Amino acid sequence: MDVGNSGGLIVPEAPGDHLAQGGSAPCSVRPARQHSSTFGEDAELGRELPPDWTLRKFQEAVKGALSEYFASSVIDETTRRIQEILTDCPSEADELGVLAIRTALDRDESAWQSVVALLHSLHQSGAMDSSAMIRSFEKLFVTWEDIAIDVPAAPHALLSILHGCIVAEVVDRAFLSKLPENLLNAGQKKAKPGFAEMLEVVSVDLREFKQKVSRCLEEYFVNGIADEVKTSLGELRMRPYHHEFVKRAITRSYSESNYESGKDAVVLLLTQLTAAELLSKDDLQWGLTRLLGQLDDLALDCPRCSEFSTDLISCMVAEELVSVPFLRRCCMLRMGGVTGLRVLNDAMRRTPEFSKKHLGTSQFKSEVQTMILEYFNSGDKSEFGRCVQELQPLSPGQSAELIRKLMTFAIERSGHECEMALQLLIWLCRNEELDEAAMTRGIDDLYDKMPDLLLDVPDAEDMARAFVVEAKKAKILHREWPDPAEQ
Repeated sequence: MDVGNSGGLIVPEAPGDHLAQGGSAPCSVRPARQHSSTFGEDAELGRELPPDWTLRKFQEAVKGALSEYFASSVIDETTRRIQEILTDCPSEADELGVLAIRTALDRDESAWQSVVALLHSLHQSGAMDSSAMIRSFEKLFVTWEDIAIDVPAAPHALLSILHGCIVAEVVDRAFLSKLPENLLNAGQKKAKPGFAEMLEVVSVDLREFKQKVSRCLEEYFVNGIADEVKTSLGELRMRPYHHEFVKRAITRSYSESNYESGKDAVVLLLTQLTAAELLSKDDLQWGLTRLLGQLDDLALDCPRCSEFSTDLISCMVAEELVSVPFLRRCCMLRMGGVTGLRVLNDAMRRTPEFSKKHLGTSQFKSEVQTMILEYFNSGDKSEFGRCVQELQPLSPGQSAELIRKLMTFAIERSGHECEMALQLLIWLCRNEELDEAAMTRGIDDLYDKMPDLLLDVPDAEDMARAFVVEAKKAKILHREWPDPAEQ
């Protein structure tokens, strides 16, 4: 099978589909939401952890099972254990795949073979479908360079595991067309002969495609004629690489002297090409995940790329090119790291579908966790305060949970984060985002859960007492609040 040229049918123009040559997109080309995607259906992508689970709890359960598996290679027992975990947390099959493959990358070649056997077993049992496998690999594709800092063999190992999954029919061979070019270049030199030839076909086709669409896009941003782009894409007959076109079209728009006109031009182009069925939901989703993975690099040449990406993604949601459940799944997989999370959350906050006033319990927990982790990375109190405002009105229980989680996450990390958390709480209270009643209830809840916290952090009680002392000094906690440790 020639991966580079498969599926390259030219789709005829639908009756009455008159593509504009610039200006605003007419209503007649507004695409209906597409449901088919290798990433999974929106209903699946929108699933979240049940209220009694956290991501950390899930990861620890999976890591325990994986540790025993790589030590014993008892596949049936490991499959059973993981099936039980996924029965409780069906939304986290992709996170499981990331953990399993990432653990194998740290080990020798026998572990690479073992993880393929495990993924095949999970796939055969129905515990992990192909969409979850694809999301797992994509998370690793966009972070492989960071992984390689600690694991130099990561490119070769990741491609070897992927090859094993293709042979085991866990993922389709056509998936090779989604490999990033830098990963292809780094890993194919050590690939086995037959697989190396497959990778070389993809590499050659990808380079050719990039060169041709780059010229095509340069012309479009000069003349604004979408019909010419449509014709060029159809004549190339390289549909498996259209996700690369999406990413390049977006990043090319950032270099326009007038960003707003560049954004309008690229949204118009993507909308029209989707309506003409030259871009699929897959192309748009893969294009965005690759964009998220490159934001930090893009910022070197375009310091405002995060801001631009937030605007662009918001527009793509409004035009029904991508969905909020897809963006949420990218958040859950932490696509693009801290920068990617910030862009995704900012984009979702602009969409009606992401009204935080109606977040369910698990969604609220997830949102608060993301806010806290972003604050520990950025130290931006104003941004955290803005996020709290968007969550309003908070119930007393939600306010208390926000405070408890902030203190808990800080205690689990270091004294530096504890100081950051204290300063944030003082700022929130003084800016009337939280009040003394919420502080009291939040600290009460912290002490209620202290026995569990002590299992992971032996000096948690001392750290909590320091919080109490400083909170009283700052007058955000009543001076008469009774310290349970002193009773």
